[in-house]
Amino acid sequence: MAVTTIPSAGITDATIDTADIKDDAVTAAKAAFGLGKIGQVLQGQSATQISTSISDNDQDIVTQSITPTASSSKILIIGTVMGIQSNNNSVNTRWNCKVYRDSNLIHYSQANRWDFTTEYERDGGFSIQWLESPSSTSALNYRLTSNWSDTGGGTCYVNKDGNSGYSTITLMEILA
Repeated sequence: MAVTTIPSAGITDATIDTADIKDDAVTAAKAAFGLGKIGQVLQGQSATQISTSISDNDQDIVTQSITPTASSSKILIIGTVMGIQSNNNSVNTRWNCKVYRDSNLIHYSQANRWDFTTEYERDGGFSIQWLESPSSTSALNYRLTSNWSDTGGGTCYVNKDGNSGYSTITLMEILA
């Protein structure tokens, strides 16, 4: 015999809301929502000024750790690095920004080809969005690094005196 009614003891207003449902009664498979929900959001930021001569090795800019709750989760990385380069009479400056997970390079960007003729300094920044699948439930450390390449020499700054803002990295765990 099929049951066509639900006993309503304890349901006082003829509506079943979340307070009426036992905590472990609904599984993800039975839930009315899809996957791809945000599990956690963490942000690291840095206003520390970093200066470097052009062609130096990568400089760490900002870091943030996250521990995924499931190995099927994806991590959305959103980063911003702000910088200024002083005039060095150069016509071919490239500014590079990299994203590392622990010691693994996972994303590389090159931008801001600056030509100096009359300007004293030029500021700019990187905005990075990258989605990756680390397949891990261990703590993961993400970091943004930066370096500059040029044949003319000079000095570049990240977060210079607060004039160029500050750099951030935001990590979002996307549940699968």
